Formats: sequence, C-alpha cells, structure tokens
Amino acid sequence: MTHERRRIALILTAVLAVGLFGHCRGSGYRNFFNHDPRESHDYALDRRDGASWEVRLGRDGFDWPDEAPRRNVTAVLEFRARTRPLLPSLSPSIEFRADGRSFTQSFAPRSTGRRYLNVSPAAGADRIEMVGRQIGWQLGPARLVVFENPPIDESTRVLVVAPHPDDAEIAAFGLYATTRSDVVTVTAGDYGGMNYGGLFPDIGEHYRIKGWMRTWDSLTVPFLGDVPFNRARNLGYFDGTLRRLYERRPEVVGSILADLAEPALFRRLNTEPQLATRPFTSSWPELVADLRREVDWTGADLIAAPNPLLDSHPDHQYTTVALIEALEGNGWDGRLLLYTNHATRAEPYPLGPNTALESLPPWFGDPMPFGSVLSYPVDETIRRLNYLALEAMHDLRPFEHRVVTPFSKRARDLATEAFWRILGRHDKLPGYLYDYLRRGPRPNEIYLVLDRDQAVRLKERFLEVEAARQR
Repeated sequence: MTHERRRIALILTAVLAVGLFGHCRGSGYRNFFNHDPRESHDYALDRRDGASWEVRLGRDGFDWPDEAPRRNVTAVLEFRARTRPLLPSLSPSIEFRADGRSFTQSFAPRSTGRRYLNVSPAAGADRIEMVGRQIGWQLGPARLVVFENPPIDESTRVLVVAPHPDDAEIAAFGLYATTRSDVVTVTAGDYGGMNYGGLFPDIGEHYRIKGWMRTWDSLTVPFLGDVPFNRARNLGYFDGTLRRLYERRPEVVGSILADLAEPALFRRLNTEPQLATRPFTSSWPELVADLRREVDWTGADLIAAPNPLLDSHPDHQYTTVALIEALEGNGWDGRLLLYTNHATRAEPYPLGPNTALESLPPWFGDPMPFGSVLSYPVDETIRRLNYLALEAMHDLRPFEHRVVTPFSKRARDLATEAFWRILGRHDKLPGYLYDYLRRGPRPNEIYLVLDRDQAVRLKERFLEVEAARQR
C-alpha cells in the first residue's frame, strides 16, 4: 500500500510539474504579446484590392488555383490554426515547399483561429506543400488572397521615412537597396537608454553624444544599401518629442535629455548643404514643412513610413501623421508603403529566426484603411548586408557589457537567463525577443499599400483612437 501511494504521489507531482511548466510558457507569452493568442486575426483581406480564391487545404498543403496570377504577386493564405493547449511550443512554425524550395513562417504559441500564411515566394507553383511544426490547421476550405505587386525596379523613385536612426534598416533595407531611394530620418535618436554611461556618465553630455553618433549612423549606414551620402539625410528633430510637437503645436519643443548649446547641432551633420544650412525650429509646422520639401525634392513614386495604427511607438505614429499632413497639401499621387517596427499587440514581431518569412502582425478587425499588401522579396545577399547594416548601428549593440560590466554581474545575468529559459518565460528575455538582428534582416519585407485618400482616412482614424485613449 505504501508503494502504491508513493507511485500515485509521483504521478501527481509529475502532472503538477507539467501543468506548472505549461502555465509558465503560456502566461509568459500572453504577457509579452499583450493579446490572447486564441483570438482570430482579422485584416478583412477579402474586402481589399486583391482577388480571392477558395482552396482546399489538406494535411499536406493545397493546389494553386488555375485562374490565379502566378508572377509578381503577394499571396496570403487565410486559414484556421490549431496548437497544443497544455504544453505549447515556444516557436511553432509552418514550413511550405514548392518547386524544390522551402520557406518558413513562425507563429505565436497557442495560436488558434484565423491566421495569415505568407506564401508569396511559392506563388504560381501547381502544388504548395505544408508541414506544421507544433502547429496545425483546420482541414477543408481556406481562402487564398492574391495582390498584384506595384512595378518596382532599380529605377523606381522611393523615399524611406524613418522616425529614428536604424528604423529604415529594420523595416525597409531591402526596398531602399534595390531602388533609387532617399532615406530621410526624422530624429537624431538622442533619447532612450544610457547605452554609453560607462564612458559619459553626465546625462546631458551622454545624450548629446548619443544623438550625434546616431545621426552619423543614419547618414552613413545606408551606403551599405547603395544609397549615396547626399541621399541619406537626418532632419535633426529630437527623439521622444513628436507627440508633444503635435499636442503643443505650434510651440517649440526641445531635446528631453541632451545638453545642446545649438538646437540645430544634429541637422548640421548632414552632407547635403541645403538641409545642413536650413534654419531649424523644433515645432510641428516646421516638421510638416520639412517633410513636404523632401517629398517634393525627391519626386518619389513610393514612400515607406510607419503605420500609425500598427506601430505602438509615438514617434513612429506621429512621423506618419506629419507626413500625411505634408501630402495633403502638395498633390502627390503615389503610394504609401506602411511598415511596423513595434507591433501594437506583439512587440517581438516578426517571430522566429531571421531566416523566417515576415507576415502580417496581429490585428483584430478595427477599421484600418489600406488597399493591398506587398511582400517585397529580399535576396540572400541583400539580407546579409541588412544584417551588417543593423550591426553597424551603435544603438543596437550590447555596448555596455564591454565597458563597465564586471564578470560577476555578467555571470549572474547568464544564470538568470538560463533560469527563465527553462521556465519558458521568454517575456523575461528582452535580449532575444527585442533583438533587431533577429527581427530585421528577413527574406522579405511586409507593407500595407495605400493611396493618398486612404492615407488621409488612416490618419483621421488614428487621431480618433488617440483622442479616445486620452479621455
């Protein structure tokens, strides 16, 4: 009898341990993703400019519809996902294969309900084979939505608008490296963490030097993507202030932490003389005017910028609000390509390793104007150059460990990291989930495509959301 009780106790202990482990894994990701992964994503793709086909999704994939276009398209499979409820995988993924090539897209643990698989690289194959890695799908009817890509080649005029140094490289390096592009960064990056406090402990000096250094990064790193120095510019506004510029318009707003004798210090670093010598006033009307000049000067057919509804960073949101205000008054008739670097409901997006495809971030049906989706392919050489470009950005390097962190603290950090990994709490590991060398250099880049009228409606919708948030 004693032996039987011991065996039952061991079984119960094992069940409790497994349950605790599963709970830690699930709760960790729920905390980090800020949404219930069992909720269906909803972009209403069937109401956009693409064409939809019903396909039959089997255990090993689906057949490409005979009538669907096969070249120069973005193709998204809308399906219903299923994952394990008790012990969710930390990195579920779907591998799909066509014509001897294979591709992978990662998903959040516990993903359930409507999801979007970006099958663009396999578009046109007679059969697309699918293999789930710790994730499955509902068999039967599924929707394939196909968008015709806009014509883009090395002669296409593109303006990439980045809120901070490194945002262009995270979101749009492949685009600007393969077109005739200008890269315009709005702020100097003179805010955030005390990355270099071991060298410059004085706060005002630290953030002045940080802004100076990050401005130089924004002007020089695009050269790795074949952007000449005069076509990479920084407007010199102050990091962390763009929402305040809008709310206090037309007041002047200074740097939050940098000690500046000359407010135009960062703008003066530009190699393009018209910008470097232009008078600088950190106010909302001047920001809108500066962006209007950039649009007029470049004559861009396509403008890449953050999506204010999909991106949670205020500087990203208000960069695009200012850009759309600039477009409202100048008759521009091109297309906006909107990206996200800080997905509102899933900061670690895109998930998985940097060799996995990027797809649509979580969105749950709130009205969002856009016309189509563009999955812009990035070849392997450009993807690796993108990795080097991100590594060249000082703010993305683990600099402080090399300067002031004693060995004992580094050992403690490693032990803490190992502990949280064992429990599956990746929300405690910002070094992995926030790592832009993982998130940035992907085999493709995802944009929502809008015309000017859609962009104006998007701006109005975002400002409605902001007004509701502040009430």
